[in-house]
Amino acid sequence: MSIVNLFPLRSTILPEGRMHLRIFEPRYIKMVSNCLQNSSGFGVCLIDDSKAPAPRNVSRYGTFVSIVDFDSDSDNALVITVSGVKKFAIDSVEASEDGLRNASVQWIDNWQHTGLQEPNVYLSEYLQEVYSQFPMIGDLYRDRFFDDATWVCQRWLEILPVDCDQFEQLVSPADCSKALRYLDEAFKSGSLRLTERHN
Repeated sequence: MSIVNLFPLRSTILPEGRMHLRIFEPRYIKMVSNCLQNSSGFGVCLIDDSKAPAPRNVSRYGTFVSIVDFDSDSDNALVITVSGVKKFAIDSVEASEDGLRNASVQWIDNWQHTGLQEPNVYLSEYLQEVYSQFPMIGDLYRDRFFDDATWVCQRWLEILPVDCDQFEQLVSPADCSKALRYLDEAFKSGSLRLTERHN
């Protein structure tokens, strides 16, 4: 059992993922400052408006992230880049006086890397299209593993509009097979279209 600070968002990050975050609330600036001083990280999870009121209105699963870069912008907000390290399951959530959420978590094994088979190679090709069309996403990654089913699935789950229940169902299994089936069925059924997601 471990205790981690939570940074709830309406988007997510998974292991090996990268994300830019703009930090301006005092409680989160303090959290990030402590992380930088202690060479530690924090947890990112989804806000779930269908769950109990704050501080417990968060997804049951999240990702512990490390800070790999930081700067400030013209408004003196802290701008950081984080990298996903490992998944966790939340047992309980409490809030400190300033509203910062602290979660008791159990660590979950990351998905093992596995080759992307021919029927699903198009998912990798579509992802490369997205990175080409939206370099602000693609440029986050110096190394890209487009031949790895786990890596491709996780990057799709980060950028698609997946709701909290779907997210929990897709990331909780021991490997990426359920996520791969979901992506394949959704694309082939037409419920996910490249042009619709990024308008």
